[in-house]
Amino acid sequence: TDRMSGSGSGSGSRGRGRRTLLVLSRECGLSVRNALGAMTHFGCRPEPRSLLDALEAEGGGTDRMIEVHRAVSGAAGVGESADESGGGDGEDGYLLVTGEDTVRGLHLDGLDSVIVVGRPHGPDEYTHIAGRTGRAGRGGDVINVVSYEQAAALASWEKMLGVDFIPMDEEELSQL
Repeated sequence: TDRMSGSGSGSGSRGRGRRTLLVLSRECGLSVRNALGAMTHFGCRPEPRSLLDALEAEGGGTDRMIEVHRAVSGAAGVGESADESGGGDGEDGYLLVTGEDTVRGLHLDGLDSVIVVGRPHGPDEYTHIAGRTGRAGRGGDVINVVSYEQAAALASWEKMLGVDFIPMDEEELSQL
């Protein structure tokens, strides 16, 4: 899991940048490293941060692990986020890039959107990925970037998941 800082182009909530989780499905054929390289190529200024790498480089034991986790996830303490407590800058958005296998159990306060590249392995995995946003009564967007064939497979999950997948073209996506 790596994080890229930046203001983002979206209109995140409360005047801050958009907070987005990009999930690479097992079937998409991209690694996190390759995705970050492609983003750099297209002009993004990544500040890759791996939680384990940060902990290893800085040392500090359990207290440092908690501190770094809070910085990466936006959590300030029990029951509150950094935005609510005044502990974060509140203005920066971010793009967190991870694989389908590492998203389960990941909690990010105030996440605005999840972008899924490729079709997740199954409906259960899709539910866990999509469930990273829209928590605690907040809204959130889930965007699936799939081939036409994968779109048909997603559509077959609609009734089971109780959701409607809405196909969009490039022009509609650019307006998000």
